[in-house]
Amino acid sequence: MIKRILIIILSVFAFCSATSFAGDDWSDFSSVDNAWDGQKTITNKQFEETMDALQAKSKRKEAKKREKAIRKFKGSSLTPEMDPHNEEIVNEQPDETIDETRLINIPVDFIVNNQLVERGYYKVEGEKKADGVYIMLYQAHQLKAKIKARETKDDFEEDCITFAKVLPCNDHQMKIIFGSVDFNAFVYITFVEPEVLF
Repeated sequence: MIKRILIIILSVFAFCSATSFAGDDWSDFSSVDNAWDGQKTITNKQFEETMDALQAKSKRKEAKKREKAIRKFKGSSLTPEMDPHNEEIVNEQPDETIDETRLINIPVDFIVNNQLVERGYYKVEGEKKADGVYIMLYQAHQLKAKIKARETKDDFEEDCITFAKVLPCNDHQMKIIFGSVDFNAFVYITFVEPEVLF
């Protein structure tokens, strides 16, 4: 019984689909030339108005979803920055001033451990070991110089806890000062006099 009903349904379905495709004449392409007839052209202003309306609608939907999510958490925060009803919440960016305070520019070539190191910008890192403290100069991720420094309690009258600076001393030396949470240190480096070209 079930087989007969299934066969009848399938045959009716096959007959209907065959008759619907039989009415279309696939060899006649004359309707392609007239496919755009009857459509109205729109201006840029109309297009922009439609897009603005769609964007406003999507913003309203987002606002409703947000309100619905907020209603799940009853009450509001005591601080306005954390209040979920506040529309002007701004994500805080990570503090990048730490890296900026450890970046120095050494304008002349200098000598470290009897090796010549080229002038340029260096990121300064400090390391405290059992045999003393070291100041390391990096360019990108490459260590360019590792200099043994003198640890000091002097903060060099700097406002920041973390700092690195180059200070001129005399005609052949500069002083690199470094400060971190762990220690403060300084080191003198000898630089090469630039050649004067006339």
